[in-house]
Amino acid sequence: MNQPKTKTVTILLTRYSDLFSNFLYVISKKGYTHASLSLDENDENFYSFNVKGFTIEKPKKRISRKRKAGSVCIRLQVSEEAHHILETLMKQFVENKTKYTYSKLGVFLCLIRIAHKFDNAYFCSQFVAEMLHISNAVSLSKDASLYLPNELIEELKKTPQTPEFSFDLI
Repeated sequence: MNQPKTKTVTILLTRYSDLFSNFLYVISKKGYTHASLSLDENDENFYSFNVKGFTIEKPKKRISRKRKAGSVCIRLQVSEEAHHILETLMKQFVENKTKYTYSKLGVFLCLIRIAHKFDNAYFCSQFVAEMLHISNAVSLSKDASLYLPNELIEELKKTPQTPEFSFDLI
Protein backbone atom coordinates (compact mmCIF):
# COMPACT_ATOMS: atom_id res chain seq x y z
CA MET A 1 0.00 0.00 0.00
CA ASN A 2 1.34 3.45 -0.93
CA GLN A 3 1.98 5.87 1.88
CA PRO A 4 0.67 9.37 1.19
CA LYS A 5 3.46 11.79 0.38
CA THR A 6 4.32 14.27 3.08
CA LYS A 7 6.34 17.44 3.44
CA THR A 8 7.97 18.99 6.46
CA VAL A 9 6.94 22.19 8.19
CA THR A 10 9.01 23.60 11.03
CA ILE A 11 7.73 25.56 13.99
CA LEU A 12 10.45 27.58 15.71
CA LEU A 13 9.88 28.63 19.30
CA THR A 14 12.25 31.16 20.79
CA ARG A 15 12.63 33.46 23.74
CA TYR A 16 13.53 37.09 23.31
CA SER A 17 14.71 39.51 25.96
CA ASP A 18 12.91 42.71 24.97
CA LEU A 19 10.47 44.38 27.36
CA PHE A 20 7.29 42.86 25.91
CA SER A 21 8.82 39.36 25.70
CA ASN A 22 10.03 39.58 29.28
CA PHE A 23 6.50 40.56 30.33
CA LEU A 24 5.06 37.53 28.50
CA TYR A 25 7.69 35.27 29.97
CA VAL A 26 6.85 36.32 33.53
CA ILE A 27 3.07 36.36 33.06
CA SER A 28 2.84 33.01 31.28
CA LYS A 29 5.55 31.33 33.40
CA LYS A 30 6.78 29.66 30.23
CA GLY A 31 10.08 29.45 28.43
CA TYR A 32 9.17 30.63 24.92
CA THR A 33 7.87 34.02 23.88
CA HIS A 34 7.82 33.82 20.07
CA ALA A 35 6.60 31.34 17.44
CA SER A 36 7.23 31.22 13.71
CA LEU A 37 6.59 28.79 10.86
CA SER A 38 8.83 27.58 8.02
CA LEU A 39 7.74 25.71 4.91
CA ASP A 40 11.09 25.23 3.19
CA GLU A 41 13.31 22.19 3.72
CA ASN A 42 16.33 24.25 4.76
CA ASP A 43 14.47 26.36 7.33
CA GLU A 44 15.72 29.56 5.70
CA ASN A 45 12.48 31.57 5.88
CA PHE A 46 10.13 31.67 8.84
CA TYR A 47 6.78 33.46 8.78
CA SER A 48 5.38 35.16 11.83
CA PHE A 49 4.08 38.33 13.45
CA ASN A 50 5.98 40.76 15.62
CA VAL A 51 5.30 44.31 16.78
CA LYS A 52 5.89 45.52 13.21
CA GLY A 53 3.23 43.18 11.78
CA PHE A 54 3.66 40.25 9.41
CA THR A 55 7.30 39.37 8.95
CA ILE A 56 9.60 36.94 7.19
CA GLU A 57 12.41 35.99 9.54
CA LYS A 58 15.76 34.53 8.49
CA PRO A 59 17.19 33.21 11.76
CA LYS A 60 20.13 31.43 10.10
CA LYS A 61 21.29 34.65 8.42
CA ARG A 62 20.46 37.20 11.07
CA ILE A 63 20.65 36.31 14.72
CA SER A 64 18.95 38.89 16.88
CA ARG A 65 20.90 40.19 19.86
CA LYS A 66 17.67 39.91 21.85
CA ARG A 67 17.18 36.23 21.03
CA LYS A 68 18.14 33.99 23.93
CA ALA A 69 19.71 30.55 23.66
CA GLY A 70 17.40 27.59 24.02
CA SER A 71 15.21 27.73 20.91
CA VAL A 72 13.34 24.63 19.82
CA CYS A 73 12.49 23.48 16.30
CA ILE A 74 9.48 21.23 15.95
CA ARG A 75 9.44 19.44 12.61
CA LEU A 76 6.10 18.07 11.58
CA GLN A 77 5.21 15.90 8.60
CA VAL A 78 2.09 17.19 6.83
CA SER A 79 0.27 16.09 3.71
CA GLU A 80 1.27 17.60 0.38
CA GLU A 81 -2.18 19.17 0.25
CA ALA A 82 -1.75 20.83 3.66
CA HIS A 83 1.70 22.07 2.62
CA HIS A 84 0.28 23.50 -0.61
CA ILE A 85 -2.46 25.32 1.35
CA LEU A 86 0.20 26.75 3.69
CA GLU A 87 2.29 27.91 0.72
CA THR A 88 -0.77 29.60 -0.80
CA LEU A 89 -1.61 31.30 2.51
CA MET A 90 1.97 32.54 2.99
CA LYS A 91 2.01 33.92 -0.55
CA GLN A 92 -1.18 35.87 0.25
CA PHE A 93 0.34 37.21 3.47
CA VAL A 94 3.52 38.27 1.68
CA GLU A 95 1.59 39.98 -1.13
CA ASN A 96 -0.63 41.84 1.36
CA LYS A 97 1.97 42.38 4.09
CA THR A 98 1.05 46.01 4.74
CA LYS A 99 -2.56 45.10 5.59
CA TYR A 100 -1.57 43.10 8.67
CA THR A 101 -0.77 44.29 12.18
CA TYR A 102 0.41 42.78 15.43
CA SER A 103 -2.32 42.28 18.02
CA LYS A 104 -1.17 43.21 21.53
CA LEU A 105 -4.85 43.21 22.51
CA GLY A 106 -5.01 39.64 21.18
CA VAL A 107 -2.13 38.63 23.48
CA PHE A 108 -3.95 40.17 26.44
CA LEU A 109 -7.19 38.36 25.53
CA CYS A 110 -5.24 35.11 25.18
CA LEU A 111 -3.75 35.57 28.64
CA ILE A 112 -7.21 35.92 30.17
CA ARG A 113 -8.51 33.08 27.98
CA ILE A 114 -10.98 34.95 25.79
CA ALA A 115 -11.13 33.61 22.24
CA HIS A 116 -11.18 36.34 19.60
CA LYS A 117 -10.69 37.08 15.92
CA PHE A 118 -9.68 40.48 14.58
CA ASP A 119 -9.49 41.28 10.89
CA ASN A 120 -5.87 41.31 9.68
CA ALA A 121 -4.34 41.28 13.18
CA TYR A 122 -2.47 38.40 14.81
CA PHE A 123 0.11 37.65 17.44
CA CYS A 124 2.83 35.13 16.60
CA SER A 125 1.55 31.90 18.14
CA GLN A 126 -2.05 32.64 17.14
CA PHE A 127 -0.83 33.02 13.55
CA VAL A 128 1.10 29.73 13.62
CA ALA A 129 -1.78 27.83 15.24
CA GLU A 130 -4.34 29.26 12.82
CA MET A 131 -2.24 28.47 9.75
CA LEU A 132 -1.72 24.87 10.91
CA HIS A 133 -5.45 24.56 11.57
CA ILE A 134 -6.71 26.19 8.35
CA SER A 135 -4.43 23.96 6.27
CA ASN A 136 -5.66 20.85 8.11
CA ALA A 137 -2.07 20.10 9.09
CA VAL A 138 -3.07 19.90 12.76
CA SER A 139 -6.36 19.57 14.56
CA LEU A 140 -6.52 22.03 17.46
CA SER A 141 -8.28 21.36 20.75
CA LYS A 142 -9.08 25.06 21.27
CA ASP A 143 -9.36 28.28 19.31
CA ALA A 144 -6.11 29.40 17.64
CA SER A 145 -6.30 32.72 19.50
CA LEU A 146 -5.80 30.87 22.82
CA TYR A 147 -2.30 29.51 22.12
CA LEU A 148 0.83 31.02 23.59
CA PRO A 149 4.12 29.69 22.16
CA ASN A 150 4.67 27.03 24.83
CA GLU A 151 1.12 25.76 24.45
CA LEU A 152 1.90 24.90 20.83
CA ILE A 153 4.39 22.30 22.05
CA GLU A 154 1.76 20.53 24.11
CA GLU A 155 -0.74 20.61 21.25
CA LEU A 156 1.76 19.28 18.72
CA LYS A 157 2.76 16.42 21.04
CA LYS A 158 -0.84 15.17 20.69
CA THR A 159 -0.77 14.98 16.89
CA PRO A 160 -0.61 11.58 15.19
CA GLN A 161 2.28 12.82 13.03
CA THR A 162 4.85 12.41 15.87
CA PRO A 163 6.72 15.69 15.68
CA GLU A 164 10.52 15.75 15.84
CA PHE A 165 11.99 18.15 18.41
CA SER A 166 15.48 19.62 18.17
CA PHE A 167 17.09 22.33 20.24
CA ASP A 168 19.29 25.29 19.25
CA LEU A 169 19.79 24.20 15.66
CA ILE A 170 18.81 27.53 14.22
